[in-house]
Amino acid sequence: MIEQFLNVITDPWAVLNALWAITLGIIMGALPGLTGPMAMALLLGVVYAMSAENSAVAMMLIYVGGVYGGSMSAILLNVPGAPASAATALDGHPLARQGYAGRAIATVTISSFFGTLISVAMMATLTPLLVEFSLKFTAWELLILVLFGIFMAGSLSGDDPLKGWISGFLGLLIAMIGLDDINMHPRFSFGVQYLEAGIGLIAAVVGIFGISQVMVTMRPRRSLMIHTVSKVDRIIPRFADLKGKIRVILQSGVVGTFVGMLPGLGADMGAWASYDLGRRTSKVAHNYGKGEIEGVIAAETGNNAVVPGSLIPVIALGLPGSAGAAIIMAALFLHGLKPGPTFMIDNLGLFEYMVAGLFLGAFLLLIVGLALSHVIIYVLAIPRENIMAMVVALAAVGAYASKLQYGDVWMMLAFGVLAYGMRRLGFPLAPLVLGIVLGKLLDEFLRNATIIGGGSVLPLFERPIATTLLAMLVLFFVFSLPGVRGVAGQVVEKALGLITRSPK
Repeated sequence: MIEQFLNVITDPWAVLNALWAITLGIIMGALPGLTGPMAMALLLGVVYAMSAENSAVAMMLIYVGGVYGGSMSAILLNVPGAPASAATALDGHPLARQGYAGRAIATVTISSFFGTLISVAMMATLTPLLVEFSLKFTAWELLILVLFGIFMAGSLSGDDPLKGWISGFLGLLIAMIGLDDINMHPRFSFGVQYLEAGIGLIAAVVGIFGISQVMVTMRPRRSLMIHTVSKVDRIIPRFADLKGKIRVILQSGVVGTFVGMLPGLGADMGAWASYDLGRRTSKVAHNYGKGEIEGVIAAETGNNAVVPGSLIPVIALGLPGSAGAAIIMAALFLHGLKPGPTFMIDNLGLFEYMVAGLFLGAFLLLIVGLALSHVIIYVLAIPRENIMAMVVALAAVGAYASKLQYGDVWMMLAFGVLAYGMRRLGFPLAPLVLGIVLGKLLDEFLRNATIIGGGSVLPLFERPIATTLLAMLVLFFVFSLPGVRGVAGQVVEKALGLITRSPK
Protein backbone atom coordinates (compact mmCIF):
# COMPACT_ATOMS: atom_id res chain seq x y z
CA MET A 1 0.00 0.00 0.00
CA ILE A 2 2.83 2.40 0.91
CA GLU A 3 4.62 1.54 -2.33
CA GLN A 4 1.48 2.30 -4.32
CA PHE A 5 1.09 5.64 -2.51
CA LEU A 6 4.68 6.56 -3.42
CA ASN A 7 3.99 5.58 -7.04
CA VAL A 8 0.94 7.87 -7.13
CA ILE A 9 2.55 10.95 -5.57
CA THR A 10 5.64 10.63 -7.78
CA ASP A 11 3.60 10.31 -10.99
CA PRO A 12 2.98 13.83 -12.39
CA TRP A 13 -0.04 12.71 -14.42
CA ALA A 14 -1.64 11.04 -11.39
CA VAL A 15 -1.13 14.18 -9.28
CA LEU A 16 -2.49 16.39 -12.07
CA ASN A 17 -5.52 14.11 -12.45
CA ALA A 18 -6.19 14.28 -8.72
CA LEU A 19 -5.67 18.06 -8.68
CA TRP A 20 -8.20 18.91 -11.39
CA ALA A 21 -10.75 16.46 -9.93
CA ILE A 22 -10.60 17.84 -6.38
CA THR A 23 -10.65 21.44 -7.66
CA LEU A 24 -13.65 20.85 -9.91
CA GLY A 25 -15.46 19.03 -7.11
CA ILE A 26 -14.93 21.92 -4.69
CA ILE A 27 -16.17 24.53 -7.18
CA MET A 28 -19.20 22.48 -8.23
CA GLY A 29 -20.06 21.67 -4.63
CA ALA A 30 -19.78 25.32 -3.58
CA LEU A 31 -22.29 26.53 -6.17
CA PRO A 32 -25.84 26.17 -4.80
CA GLY A 33 -27.84 23.91 -7.08
CA LEU A 34 -24.82 21.89 -8.17
CA THR A 35 -23.55 18.82 -6.33
CA GLY A 36 -20.66 16.38 -6.44
CA PRO A 37 -22.76 13.49 -7.83
CA MET A 38 -24.09 15.86 -10.49
CA ALA A 39 -20.53 16.76 -11.56
CA MET A 40 -19.62 13.06 -11.55
CA ALA A 41 -22.60 12.25 -13.76
CA LEU A 42 -21.72 15.00 -16.25
CA LEU A 43 -18.15 13.71 -16.54
CA LEU A 44 -18.91 10.00 -16.88
CA GLY A 45 -18.41 10.30 -20.63
CA VAL A 46 -15.04 12.03 -20.09
CA VAL A 47 -13.57 9.51 -17.64
CA TYR A 48 -14.65 6.69 -19.95
CA ALA A 49 -11.73 7.69 -22.19
CA MET A 50 -9.27 7.56 -19.27
CA SER A 51 -7.58 4.55 -17.72
CA ALA A 52 -9.50 2.65 -15.06
CA GLU A 53 -7.12 3.86 -12.33
CA ASN A 54 -7.36 7.56 -13.22
CA SER A 55 -11.09 7.27 -13.88
CA ALA A 56 -11.79 5.80 -10.43
CA VAL A 57 -9.59 8.35 -8.64
CA ALA A 58 -11.11 11.28 -10.56
CA MET A 59 -14.66 10.19 -9.72
CA MET A 60 -13.82 9.67 -6.04
CA LEU A 61 -12.09 13.02 -5.65
CA ILE A 62 -14.86 14.95 -7.43
CA TYR A 63 -17.18 13.37 -4.86
CA VAL A 64 -14.87 14.29 -1.96
CA GLY A 65 -14.44 17.86 -3.24
CA GLY A 66 -18.17 18.25 -3.84
CA VAL A 67 -19.06 17.29 -0.28
CA TYR A 68 -16.45 19.69 1.11
CA GLY A 69 -17.24 22.52 -1.34
CA GLY A 70 -20.83 22.76 -0.18
CA SER A 71 -19.58 24.08 3.16
CA MET A 72 -18.23 27.24 1.46
CA SER A 73 -21.65 28.57 0.45
CA ALA A 74 -23.15 27.22 3.69
CA ILE A 75 -20.78 29.42 5.69
CA LEU A 76 -20.78 32.50 3.45
CA LEU A 77 -24.40 32.55 2.23
CA ASN A 78 -26.22 30.27 4.67
CA VAL A 79 -27.26 28.35 1.54
CA PRO A 80 -25.71 24.85 1.60
CA GLY A 81 -24.10 24.07 -1.74
CA ALA A 82 -24.97 20.43 -1.09
CA PRO A 83 -27.42 18.71 1.27
CA ALA A 84 -24.44 17.37 3.23
CA SER A 85 -23.53 20.92 4.28
CA ALA A 86 -26.83 21.82 5.91
CA ALA A 87 -25.55 20.79 9.33
CA THR A 88 -22.37 22.82 8.80
CA ALA A 89 -24.44 25.95 8.17
CA LEU A 90 -25.98 25.80 11.65
CA ASP A 91 -22.73 26.94 13.28
CA GLY A 92 -20.62 27.97 10.29
CA HIS A 93 -22.80 30.86 9.14
CA PRO A 94 -23.19 32.39 12.64
CA LEU A 95 -19.39 32.39 12.85
CA ALA A 96 -19.22 34.22 9.50
CA ARG A 97 -21.78 36.79 10.66
CA GLN A 98 -19.58 37.41 13.69
CA GLY A 99 -16.64 38.20 11.40
CA TYR A 100 -14.96 34.80 11.62
CA ALA A 101 -15.66 33.47 8.11
CA GLY A 102 -11.97 32.72 7.52
CA ARG A 103 -11.71 30.86 10.81
CA ALA A 104 -14.82 28.82 10.00
CA ILE A 105 -13.58 27.90 6.50
CA ALA A 106 -10.14 26.95 7.84
CA THR A 107 -11.72 24.74 10.50
CA VAL A 108 -14.01 23.12 7.95
CA THR A 109 -11.04 22.41 5.68
CA ILE A 110 -8.97 20.80 8.43
CA SER A 111 -11.99 18.79 9.66
CA SER A 112 -12.68 17.55 6.13
CA PHE A 113 -9.03 16.54 5.82
CA PHE A 114 -9.13 14.48 9.01
CA GLY A 115 -12.53 13.00 8.21
CA THR A 116 -11.29 11.78 4.84
CA LEU A 117 -8.07 10.37 6.32
CA ILE A 118 -9.91 8.47 9.07
CA SER A 119 -12.37 6.98 6.62
CA VAL A 120 -9.68 6.01 4.09
CA ALA A 121 -7.76 4.23 6.85
CA MET A 122 -10.93 2.35 7.80
CA MET A 123 -11.58 1.59 4.13
CA ALA A 124 -8.11 0.06 3.74
CA THR A 125 -8.65 -2.00 6.91
CA LEU A 126 -12.28 -3.09 6.71
CA THR A 127 -12.60 -3.83 2.98
CA PRO A 128 -10.26 -6.88 2.95
CA LEU A 129 -12.06 -8.29 6.01
CA LEU A 130 -15.46 -7.83 4.38
CA VAL A 131 -14.15 -9.36 1.13
CA GLU A 132 -12.90 -12.43 3.02
CA PHE A 133 -16.37 -12.94 4.46
CA SER A 134 -18.17 -12.20 1.18
CA LEU A 135 -16.20 -14.91 -0.65
CA LYS A 136 -18.52 -17.39 1.09
CA PHE A 137 -21.45 -15.91 -0.82
CA THR A 138 -23.11 -17.69 -3.74
CA ALA A 139 -25.68 -16.35 -6.18
CA TRP A 140 -28.43 -16.78 -3.53
CA GLU A 141 -26.66 -14.58 -0.97
CA LEU A 142 -25.77 -11.95 -3.55
CA LEU A 143 -29.36 -11.90 -4.83
CA ILE A 144 -30.74 -11.24 -1.34
CA LEU A 145 -28.01 -8.69 -0.71
CA VAL A 146 -29.05 -6.67 -3.78
CA LEU A 147 -32.69 -6.76 -2.66
CA PHE A 148 -31.58 -5.80 0.85
CA GLY A 149 -29.68 -2.83 -0.57
CA ILE A 150 -32.71 -1.61 -2.52
CA PHE A 151 -35.03 -1.99 0.48
CA MET A 152 -32.55 -0.28 2.81
CA ALA A 153 -31.93 2.58 0.40
CA GLY A 154 -35.66 3.07 -0.04
CA SER A 155 -36.32 3.07 3.69
CA LEU A 156 -33.46 5.32 4.76
CA SER A 157 -33.22 7.90 1.98
CA GLY A 158 -36.63 9.49 2.49
CA ASP A 159 -39.42 10.12 4.97
CA ASP A 160 -41.79 7.66 3.30
CA PRO A 161 -40.36 4.10 2.90
CA LEU A 162 -43.08 3.19 0.38
CA LYS A 163 -41.98 5.97 -1.97
CA GLY A 164 -38.37 4.88 -1.55
CA TRP A 165 -39.21 1.27 -2.40
CA ILE A 166 -41.22 2.34 -5.44
CA SER A 167 -38.27 4.43 -6.61
CA GLY A 168 -35.83 1.55 -6.12
CA PHE A 169 -37.93 -1.06 -7.88
CA LEU A 170 -38.66 1.39 -10.71
CA GLY A 171 -34.90 1.52 -11.19
CA LEU A 172 -34.75 -2.29 -11.30
CA LEU A 173 -37.51 -2.37 -13.94
CA ILE A 174 -35.70 0.24 -16.04
CA ALA A 175 -32.53 -1.87 -15.89
CA MET A 176 -34.47 -4.84 -17.34
CA ILE A 177 -35.18 -2.96 -20.61
CA GLY A 178 -33.36 -4.49 -23.58
CA LEU A 179 -32.32 -7.97 -24.73
CA ASP A 180 -31.85 -10.59 -22.05
CA ASP A 181 -28.35 -12.01 -21.81
CA ILE A 182 -29.20 -15.67 -22.49
CA ASN A 183 -31.97 -15.92 -25.10
CA MET A 184 -31.58 -12.42 -26.59
CA HIS A 185 -35.31 -11.90 -26.18
CA PRO A 186 -36.39 -8.23 -26.09
CA ARG A 187 -37.91 -7.06 -22.80
CA PHE A 188 -40.00 -3.90 -22.36
CA SER A 189 -38.74 -2.51 -25.68
CA PHE A 190 -42.27 -2.26 -27.21
CA GLY A 191 -40.87 -2.85 -30.68
CA VAL A 192 -38.51 0.14 -30.50
CA GLN A 193 -35.11 -0.89 -31.83
CA TYR A 194 -33.27 1.73 -29.81
CA LEU A 195 -34.59 0.29 -26.54
CA GLU A 196 -33.43 -3.23 -27.43
CA ALA A 197 -29.87 -2.14 -26.67
CA GLY A 198 -30.94 -1.25 -23.14
CA ILE A 199 -30.98 2.07 -21.33
CA GLY A 200 -27.68 3.91 -21.59
CA LEU A 201 -26.26 4.21 -18.08
CA ILE A 202 -24.59 7.56 -18.76
CA ALA A 203 -27.72 9.05 -20.34
CA ALA A 204 -29.86 7.92 -17.39
CA VAL A 205 -27.51 9.15 -14.67
CA VAL A 206 -26.85 12.49 -16.39
CA GLY A 207 -30.58 13.06 -16.80
CA ILE A 208 -31.41 12.12 -13.22
CA PHE A 209 -28.73 14.26 -11.60
CA GLY A 210 -28.04 16.92 -14.22
CA ILE A 211 -31.23 17.90 -16.06
CA SER A 212 -33.55 17.44 -13.08
CA GLN A 213 -31.28 19.59 -10.91
CA VAL A 214 -31.31 22.34 -13.53
CA MET A 215 -35.13 22.25 -13.56
CA VAL A 216 -35.27 22.38 -9.75
CA THR A 217 -32.73 25.21 -9.53
CA MET A 218 -34.35 27.35 -12.23
CA ARG A 219 -37.90 26.94 -10.94
CA PRO A 220 -37.78 29.89 -8.48
CA ARG A 221 -37.95 33.19 -10.37
CA ARG A 222 -35.28 34.76 -8.21
CA SER A 223 -32.03 33.38 -6.98
CA LEU A 224 -31.99 32.34 -3.33
CA MET A 225 -28.36 33.44 -2.93
CA ILE A 226 -28.04 36.49 -0.71
CA HIS A 227 -24.51 37.66 -0.02
CA THR A 228 -24.77 38.26 3.71
CA VAL A 229 -20.97 37.92 3.92
CA SER A 230 -19.13 39.99 1.31
CA LYS A 231 -15.56 39.19 2.28
CA VAL A 232 -13.47 36.54 3.95
CA ASP A 233 -11.03 37.52 6.65
CA ARG A 234 -7.51 36.16 6.84
CA ILE A 235 -7.55 32.37 6.67
CA ILE A 236 -5.08 30.89 9.12
CA PRO A 237 -5.70 27.36 10.36
CA ARG A 238 -6.02 27.61 14.15
CA PHE A 239 -4.90 24.33 15.61
CA ALA A 240 -6.01 25.76 18.95
CA ASP A 241 -9.58 25.26 17.64
CA LEU A 242 -8.82 21.54 17.38
CA LYS A 243 -7.28 21.30 20.83
CA GLY A 244 -9.45 19.06 22.95
CA LYS A 245 -11.56 18.14 19.89
CA ILE A 246 -9.80 14.84 19.08
CA ARG A 247 -12.71 12.87 20.54
CA VAL A 248 -15.21 14.70 18.32
CA ILE A 249 -13.02 14.20 15.24
CA LEU A 250 -12.54 10.48 15.85
CA GLN A 251 -16.15 9.71 16.73
CA SER A 252 -17.46 11.75 13.78
CA GLY A 253 -15.02 10.03 11.40
CA VAL A 254 -16.12 6.58 12.58
CA VAL A 255 -19.84 7.46 12.51
CA GLY A 256 -19.52 8.97 9.03
CA THR A 257 -17.73 5.88 7.72
CA PHE A 258 -20.36 3.46 9.00
CA VAL A 259 -23.19 5.69 7.75
CA GLY A 260 -21.52 5.67 4.34
CA MET A 261 -21.56 1.87 4.31
CA LEU A 262 -25.37 1.78 4.61
CA PRO A 263 -27.14 2.00 1.23
CA GLY A 264 -29.09 5.15 0.48
CA LEU A 265 -28.03 7.40 3.37
CA GLY A 266 -25.32 9.60 1.87
CA ALA A 267 -23.16 12.40 3.24
CA ASP A 268 -26.07 14.50 4.52
CA MET A 269 -27.12 11.77 6.96
CA GLY A 270 -23.46 11.31 7.97
CA ALA A 271 -23.25 15.01 8.82
CA TRP A 272 -26.48 15.05 10.84
CA ALA A 273 -25.66 11.83 12.70
CA SER A 274 -22.19 13.12 13.62
CA TYR A 275 -23.55 16.55 14.56
CA ASP A 276 -26.26 15.06 16.75
CA LEU A 277 -23.87 12.67 18.50
CA GLY A 278 -21.37 15.50 18.99
CA ARG A 279 -24.07 17.66 20.59
CA ARG A 280 -25.26 14.84 22.85
CA THR A 281 -21.76 14.12 24.14
CA SER A 282 -20.50 17.70 24.32
CA LYS A 283 -19.84 19.82 27.40
CA VAL A 284 -20.85 22.91 25.36
CA ALA A 285 -24.04 21.49 23.85
CA HIS A 286 -25.91 24.70 24.73
CA ASN A 287 -23.70 26.61 22.26
CA TYR A 288 -24.51 24.37 19.27
CA GLY A 289 -26.31 26.34 16.59
CA LYS A 290 -24.93 29.66 17.83
CA GLY A 291 -21.49 29.59 16.22
CA GLU A 292 -19.85 26.73 18.12
CA ILE A 293 -16.65 25.60 16.40
CA GLU A 294 -17.12 22.06 17.74
CA GLY A 295 -20.40 21.77 15.84
CA VAL A 296 -18.63 22.71 12.61
CA ILE A 297 -15.96 20.09 13.27
CA ALA A 298 -18.48 17.34 14.01
CA ALA A 299 -20.64 17.98 10.95
CA GLU A 300 -17.81 18.42 8.46
CA THR A 301 -15.72 15.49 9.69
CA GLY A 302 -18.77 13.24 9.48
CA ASN A 303 -19.93 14.18 5.99
CA ASN A 304 -16.49 13.79 4.43
CA ALA A 305 -15.95 10.42 6.12
CA VAL A 306 -19.02 9.12 4.28
CA VAL A 307 -17.32 9.17 0.86
CA PRO A 308 -14.60 6.52 1.40
CA GLY A 309 -17.01 4.63 3.67
CA SER A 310 -19.57 4.35 0.87
CA LEU A 311 -16.94 2.66 -1.31
CA ILE A 312 -16.37 -0.23 1.12
CA PRO A 313 -19.55 -2.14 0.15
CA VAL A 314 -18.97 -1.25 -3.53
CA ILE A 315 -15.63 -3.04 -3.60
CA ALA A 316 -16.44 -5.88 -1.20
CA LEU A 317 -20.06 -6.63 -2.11
CA GLY A 318 -20.82 -4.76 -5.33
CA LEU A 319 -23.41 -2.75 -3.39
CA PRO A 320 -23.10 1.07 -3.52
CA GLY A 321 -23.64 2.94 -0.26
CA SER A 322 -24.79 6.22 -1.85
CA ALA A 323 -25.75 7.80 -5.17
CA GLY A 324 -22.17 9.03 -5.61
CA ALA A 325 -20.83 5.54 -4.94
CA ALA A 326 -23.31 4.18 -7.50
CA ILE A 327 -21.82 6.53 -10.12
CA ILE A 328 -18.30 5.36 -9.22
CA MET A 329 -19.55 1.80 -9.61
CA ALA A 330 -21.00 2.75 -13.01
CA ALA A 331 -17.60 4.17 -14.03
CA LEU A 332 -15.99 0.83 -13.12
CA PHE A 333 -18.64 -0.99 -15.18
CA LEU A 334 -17.80 1.20 -18.18
CA HIS A 335 -14.20 -0.06 -17.96
CA GLY A 336 -15.32 -3.68 -17.92
CA LEU A 337 -14.72 -4.12 -14.17
CA LYS A 338 -17.18 -5.87 -11.89
CA PRO A 339 -17.18 -4.73 -8.26
CA GLY A 340 -17.96 -7.47 -5.77
CA PRO A 341 -16.36 -10.29 -3.77
CA THR A 342 -13.78 -11.13 -6.45
CA PHE A 343 -12.86 -7.52 -7.28
CA MET A 344 -9.87 -7.34 -4.94
CA ILE A 345 -8.63 -10.75 -6.07
CA ASP A 346 -8.67 -9.74 -9.73
CA ASN A 347 -7.80 -6.05 -9.24
CA LEU A 348 -5.77 -5.74 -6.03
CA GLY A 349 -3.49 -3.18 -7.65
CA LEU A 350 -6.48 -1.00 -8.61
CA PHE A 351 -7.86 -1.13 -5.06
CA GLU A 352 -4.50 -0.04 -3.65
CA TYR A 353 -4.35 2.71 -6.28
CA MET A 354 -7.81 3.94 -5.23
CA VAL A 355 -6.80 4.03 -1.55
CA ALA A 356 -3.57 5.86 -2.42
CA GLY A 357 -5.51 8.30 -4.60
CA LEU A 358 -7.87 9.09 -1.72
CA PHE A 359 -4.92 9.68 0.64
CA LEU A 360 -3.41 12.05 -1.92
CA GLY A 361 -6.81 13.70 -2.40
CA ALA A 362 -7.09 14.39 1.34
CA PHE A 363 -3.86 16.41 1.30
CA LEU A 364 -4.84 18.18 -1.93
CA LEU A 365 -8.19 19.02 -0.34
CA LEU A 366 -6.34 20.76 2.48
CA ILE A 367 -4.15 22.77 0.08
CA VAL A 368 -6.68 23.60 -2.64
CA GLY A 369 -9.47 24.28 -0.13
CA LEU A 370 -7.45 26.94 1.67
CA ALA A 371 -6.20 28.38 -1.64
CA LEU A 372 -9.73 28.79 -3.05
CA SER A 373 -11.25 30.28 0.08
CA HIS A 374 -10.77 33.90 -1.00
CA VAL A 375 -11.71 33.20 -4.62
CA ILE A 376 -14.87 31.21 -4.04
CA ILE A 377 -16.94 34.22 -2.98
CA TYR A 378 -16.51 35.66 -6.50
CA VAL A 379 -17.46 32.33 -8.06
CA LEU A 380 -20.66 32.36 -6.02
CA ALA A 381 -21.59 35.69 -7.63
CA ILE A 382 -21.89 34.12 -11.11
CA PRO A 383 -25.55 34.28 -12.26
CA ARG A 384 -27.22 30.92 -11.94
CA GLU A 385 -28.63 31.19 -15.50
CA ASN A 386 -25.09 31.12 -16.92
CA ILE A 387 -24.12 28.17 -14.77
CA MET A 388 -27.19 26.13 -15.66
CA ALA A 389 -26.74 26.82 -19.38
CA MET A 390 -23.24 25.37 -19.10
CA VAL A 391 -24.59 22.35 -17.20
CA VAL A 392 -27.17 21.59 -19.90
CA ALA A 393 -24.50 21.85 -22.62
CA LEU A 394 -22.15 19.51 -20.73
CA ALA A 395 -25.00 17.09 -20.08
CA ALA A 396 -25.96 16.92 -23.77
CA VAL A 397 -22.35 16.43 -24.87
CA GLY A 398 -21.76 13.76 -22.22
CA ALA A 399 -24.89 11.82 -23.12
CA TYR A 400 -24.15 11.91 -26.86
CA ALA A 401 -20.45 11.09 -26.48
CA SER A 402 -21.18 7.90 -24.54
CA LYS A 403 -22.43 5.97 -27.60
CA LEU A 404 -22.53 8.66 -30.31
CA GLN A 405 -26.30 8.34 -30.59
CA TYR A 406 -28.77 11.21 -30.61
CA GLY A 407 -31.25 8.88 -28.97
CA ASP A 408 -29.21 9.10 -25.76
CA VAL A 409 -29.73 12.86 -25.66
CA TRP A 410 -33.51 12.39 -25.83
CA MET A 411 -33.24 9.60 -23.24
CA MET A 412 -31.29 11.97 -20.98
CA LEU A 413 -34.05 14.57 -21.26
CA ALA A 414 -36.70 11.94 -20.55
CA PHE A 415 -34.93 10.84 -17.38
CA GLY A 416 -34.50 14.47 -16.39
CA VAL A 417 -38.26 15.05 -16.62
CA LEU A 418 -38.95 11.78 -14.78
CA ALA A 419 -36.53 12.68 -11.97
CA TYR A 420 -37.95 16.20 -11.70
CA GLY A 421 -41.47 14.81 -11.37
CA MET A 422 -40.30 12.34 -8.73
CA ARG A 423 -38.65 15.14 -6.77
CA ARG A 424 -41.80 17.22 -6.86
CA LEU A 425 -43.82 14.26 -5.60
CA GLY A 426 -41.35 13.46 -2.81
CA PHE A 427 -39.77 10.32 -4.28
CA PRO A 428 -36.04 9.97 -3.44
CA LEU A 429 -33.65 9.59 -6.38
CA ALA A 430 -30.89 7.58 -4.68
CA PRO A 431 -32.89 4.29 -4.73
CA LEU A 432 -33.74 4.91 -8.40
CA VAL A 433 -30.06 5.19 -9.33
CA LEU A 434 -29.12 2.18 -7.19
CA GLY A 435 -31.85 0.17 -8.89
CA ILE A 436 -30.64 1.07 -12.38
CA VAL A 437 -27.02 0.24 -11.49
CA LEU A 438 -27.83 -2.99 -9.64
CA GLY A 439 -30.56 -4.22 -12.01
CA LYS A 440 -28.26 -6.17 -14.31
CA LEU A 441 -26.58 -7.81 -11.31
CA LEU A 442 -29.96 -8.78 -9.86
CA ASP A 443 -30.92 -10.37 -13.19
CA GLU A 444 -27.62 -12.27 -13.34
CA PHE A 445 -27.78 -13.50 -9.73
CA LEU A 446 -31.42 -14.59 -10.09
CA ARG A 447 -30.66 -16.58 -13.25
CA ASN A 448 -27.58 -18.23 -11.75
CA ALA A 449 -29.39 -19.09 -8.51
CA THR A 450 -32.38 -20.67 -10.27
CA ILE A 451 -30.11 -22.59 -12.68
CA ILE A 452 -28.05 -23.96 -9.77
CA GLY A 453 -31.21 -24.83 -7.86
CA GLY A 454 -32.84 -26.46 -10.88
CA GLY A 455 -35.67 -23.95 -10.83
CA SER A 456 -36.36 -24.49 -7.12
CA VAL A 457 -35.97 -21.94 -4.31
CA LEU A 458 -35.48 -24.64 -1.65
CA PRO A 459 -31.65 -24.43 -1.83
CA LEU A 460 -32.03 -20.91 -0.47
CA PHE A 461 -33.17 -22.31 2.89
CA GLU A 462 -30.33 -24.83 2.98
CA ARG A 463 -27.69 -22.10 3.21
CA PRO A 464 -27.26 -20.55 6.69
CA ILE A 465 -25.90 -17.22 5.42
CA ALA A 466 -28.67 -16.85 2.82
CA THR A 467 -31.35 -17.76 5.38
CA THR A 468 -29.93 -15.24 7.86
CA LEU A 469 -29.87 -12.49 5.24
CA LEU A 470 -33.44 -13.32 4.22
CA ALA A 471 -34.59 -13.13 7.86
CA MET A 472 -32.82 -9.78 8.25
CA LEU A 473 -34.51 -8.54 5.07
CA VAL A 474 -37.96 -9.53 6.37
CA LEU A 475 -37.30 -7.92 9.77
CA PHE A 476 -36.01 -4.76 8.13
CA PHE A 477 -39.13 -4.61 5.96
CA VAL A 478 -41.42 -5.04 8.98
CA PHE A 479 -39.62 -2.43 11.08
CA SER A 480 -39.69 0.00 8.16
CA LEU A 481 -43.48 0.02 8.07
CA PRO A 482 -44.80 3.43 9.27
CA GLY A 483 -46.50 2.26 12.49
CA VAL A 484 -43.74 -0.09 13.59
CA ARG A 485 -41.07 2.35 12.48
CA GLY A 486 -42.40 5.13 14.75
CA VAL A 487 -42.48 2.92 17.85
CA ALA A 488 -39.03 1.46 17.15
CA GLY A 489 -37.63 4.95 16.52
CA GLN A 490 -38.88 6.18 19.91
CA VAL A 491 -37.34 3.20 21.69
CA VAL A 492 -33.97 3.66 19.94
CA GLU A 493 -33.98 7.40 20.62
CA LYS A 494 -34.61 6.86 24.33
CA ALA A 495 -31.89 4.21 24.48
CA LEU A 496 -29.38 6.52 22.76
CA GLY A 497 -30.38 9.32 25.12
CA LEU A 498 -29.57 7.14 28.13
CA ILE A 499 -26.26 5.96 26.67
CA THR A 500 -24.98 9.33 25.47
CA ARG A 501 -26.37 11.51 28.29
CA SER A 502 -23.69 13.99 29.30
CA PRO A 503 -22.74 13.95 32.98
CA LYS A 504 -23.96 17.03 34.82
